[in-house]
Amino acid sequence: MDKKSLNVLMLPWLSHGHANRYLELAKRLTQELDNLSIYFCSTPIILESIRDILDQLPMATSSSNLPPPQTRINLIEICLPESAELPPHLQTTKHLPAHLVPTLIQVFAESKQSFSQILETVRPDLLFFDLLQPWAANLARKRNIPTVSYMGCAVAMSLAAHSYFKPGEEFPFPAITLTDENRRQKKGTQEDGQHVRNVLERVVLSWQLSDFTITRSFREVESKYIDYLSTLIGKEVVPTGPLIPDISSVSASNSNEAELVMNWLNQRERQSVVFVSFGSECFMPYKEMEQLAHGLDLSGACFIWVARFPKVDQEDNEGDTKKFLHGLVEKVGPQRGLVVTSWAPQRKILVHRNLGAFLTHCGWSSVIEGMQAGVPMLALPMAWDQPMNAKLIVELGIGIEIPQRGLRNFNGEDVSASIKQILLPESSKNVRENAENLAEVIRNRKDHEIPNLADKIVGLVSNVKAA
Repeated sequence: MDKKSLNVLMLPWLSHGHANRYLELAKRLTQELDNLSIYFCSTPIILESIRDILDQLPMATSSSNLPPPQTRINLIEICLPESAELPPHLQTTKHLPAHLVPTLIQVFAESKQSFSQILETVRPDLLFFDLLQPWAANLARKRNIPTVSYMGCAVAMSLAAHSYFKPGEEFPFPAITLTDENRRQKKGTQEDGQHVRNVLERVVLSWQLSDFTITRSFREVESKYIDYLSTLIGKEVVPTGPLIPDISSVSASNSNEAELVMNWLNQRERQSVVFVSFGSECFMPYKEMEQLAHGLDLSGACFIWVARFPKVDQEDNEGDTKKFLHGLVEKVGPQRGLVVTSWAPQRKILVHRNLGAFLTHCGWSSVIEGMQAGVPMLALPMAWDQPMNAKLIVELGIGIEIPQRGLRNFNGEDVSASIKQILLPESSKNVRENAENLAEVIRNRKDHEIPNLADKIVGLVSNVKAA
């Protein structure tokens, strides 16, 4: 195979979190393989943020004779069909209400013509795609292009695969089994159930269409789940490592917000602050916010709460909710509470010496960042893979789960009790030590998985070209 002809096309799901982990993988692979070029395909609203990140990267090279790795990462726009419900600024899950996610999945799948043209233009040697896009893998395989599916955590995917391939059988890892507190008290509608089944069928089909699959994980935390998933789907599951971005990457447009938050945090006492963040795609209804606010108030702890809102909000009035949140700060006092409704430098906050705990929805990116920071986590999962990620946090002994009476049904008293438990030195000693030990493992391991993954990519493409 010509060393200068290895081109990889990446098609992440339309989420900034998914796109960012693809970008981290692209950066590391182009550093590992001098002959590799990445073609990063997404909607304009997502590529705008990716372009900002690429512009911030240093231009240093591993060899004076080679171009910087990021100059071999090319951005390509995919055109989604016009939709009144999904104008261009909503062609991402960020700020997207939950009821429009199925619409986004469907509209993305209807972009086959645009993606076919991209395949004809780029003529990639390999396609990386997310599990929600089996249609993309189908189009690639018709052109004899090998495919690799990409997923986040292995623990949730292994449970999903188990439910599909072994229905009715107990999951062989009791620590991850979902109990009553993780299930909604009210059954979902028939439409909700059908949506979940449709998603699972897409995921299984994506595995079947993959030459192998990769997971943003590492064996120190998910070895048994990686192996079990590989057995269930009959495909090799290759970990990529945690793929955590450089902590210093803050865009100029966000520098003022970052400075405000860090200055506030600098003035608090050591390990006294709870950082509350539910990512950019999970939106807490007003009634849940009330209980969370009550718990923060009752705990007596200092806190930073990053609250985000969908751009199309049918249930709550954003203005009223923001007023309520700032009313909470007025109640507890600006020395105890800080509410951020725009952006906060999460990775910098997590490693700050004054942070005592991370109250998280357990999105996989947040979990990995919490692991790297060595901060104890308070798990309050909301949807999708998050309940399984919360169980993994407890199994690893690096955090505790806030009690729920059905998923997303909790009270302020339990929030307060959990915060007190994780901040008190005598009751959190083991959790804090476990979190710090795991963080040390992550910091020392570097990108151990990348050379192995690079070898598998080269081998797969070489075999296809030789066939």
